[in-house]
Amino acid sequence: MLKRPQRYLLMILSSIAVAWTVLRLLPLKAALGFALVPIAMVLVLIVWARQLFVGRWHTRRRQWEKAVASYQRYEKMLLMNRFSGWLAPLHLGIHTLDGVARTRNLIAQALMQMQKPDEAEGWLRASLQRDPLYAVPYTNLGTIAAWRGQDAMARRHFQKAVDLGFSPVMAEQLFQRARQRARAGRQ
Repeated sequence: MLKRPQRYLLMILSSIAVAWTVLRLLPLKAALGFALVPIAMVLVLIVWARQLFVGRWHTRRRQWEKAVASYQRYEKMLLMNRFSGWLAPLHLGIHTLDGVARTRNLIAQALMQMQKPDEAEGWLRASLQRDPLYAVPYTNLGTIAAWRGQDAMARRHFQKAVDLGFSPVMAEQLFQRARQRARAGRQ
C-alpha cells in the first residue's frame, strides 16, 4: 500500500501524463485551445490567491511579520469563501491537498523563525485538526520539542511524520539541527 505522499505524487504525475497524451493526440489548433484553458484557470487562481504568493514573497525576504499577516489573510479567505475548493490546484503537494492546513503550517513556520514556538505550536495543532495525516506539522512540532530539550517528544513527532511518508533522512537531519540549536541556546 502506498503512503499518502506517494499516492499524491502518482495522482499529480498521472494527471500530467494524461494531459500530455491528450495534447499530443489533438490537432495543433485544438491542442493550443485545450492548453489555454488550464493556463487561464491558473492565472485566475493566482490572482484570487494573491495573499498566498505575497506571503511566500515575504518569507523569501525573511519578513516574518508580513508573511504571517499575508498567510492569515489567505487562511481567512479560504475559510470564508465557499468556492475556495477551486484553489486546490495551488495546493497540489505530496503531503496534503488541504489549503487551510498548509497555510496554518506556513504561519507556524514563520512564527518559529520569529522565536515564538508557543504560538507556532498552536497553529501546528490547528493544522493537524484540519488534516491529521499531514506529515510536515509533525516535523515542526518535533523541532519545537527539540528546541525545548524534550528529545523523546521530538523523536515521537518525527517518527509520526516518517510514518506518514516524510523522508526518514530529512527527519533525522531536522532533528539533529534542532538539537544543535537547542544546545547552542543553552550555552
